[in-house]
Amino acid sequence: MVYSIVLVDDEIPARLNLKTLLTQYNDFKIIGEASNGEDAIELCKEYLPDIVFLDIQLQDMTGFEVAQKLIKLPKVPKIVFVTAFNEYAIKAFEYSAIDYLLKPISEDRFQKTMLKLSDDIKNCPQHTLSSVQQLLERHLKYEHSRQKITLEKDGKLFVLGLKDIIYIETEDRNTKVVSKRDEYITTISMTEWQDRLWQHGFFRPHRSFLINLDEIDEIILWFNNSLHVKMKGVECNSIPISRNRLKEFKDLVGLES
Repeated sequence: MVYSIVLVDDEIPARLNLKTLLTQYNDFKIIGEASNGEDAIELCKEYLPDIVFLDIQLQDMTGFEVAQKLIKLPKVPKIVFVTAFNEYAIKAFEYSAIDYLLKPISEDRFQKTMLKLSDDIKNCPQHTLSSVQQLLERHLKYEHSRQKITLEKDGKLFVLGLKDIIYIETEDRNTKVVSKRDEYITTISMTEWQDRLWQHGFFRPHRSFLINLDEIDEIILWFNNSLHVKMKGVECNSIPISRNRLKEFKDLVGLES
């Protein structure tokens, strides 16, 4: 019997890597690919695959949100999360029927996953929904906690949604967080902010700035083919795009070179 697979990852090289690894397994056939959550859900509704290799960080939603839809299908696929997540998240997979692959994927680890999939499909054609739902609820709570941060100002603590942050700027040895609500001075370094926010649509165009790409108001053509940006709702000088970040920025905002 040949088992059907759908690959879901917004990075083409990641999908190509999975394709290459899967060429060694004749009992498994790729029937579709998707680069975002919405297309993945529609693809799985149409073809009802046996297995879905699902990246956690997609452009439009998380892999956990996609999985919530997949477990409601008439035929629930085996879900293998592909992730660069930290140890906290990975430990949760180890206690569930759902498997995971940590990027970059090694051949040995992939072989173990394929053996597990073969056994699971033969012994239990579908996941036990309760165990899948428990895992998803645990991770969605974790994801929700990552969407908030508490900052202090004037002796008071304020809970801030990460998407409410417009940009962050270095200020002396501190960082200034400019949000839709107010401005806050923190001791969190720019590197720490970048590590925390890059998965939430933020980009570091310059060593002194971190910007929310959704809050860009205007891109300004500057001297010598350089670029600056103005952010929504704030009266401030434009923010420069470093030359070494220019190509990546253009790709992110769909600006032709």
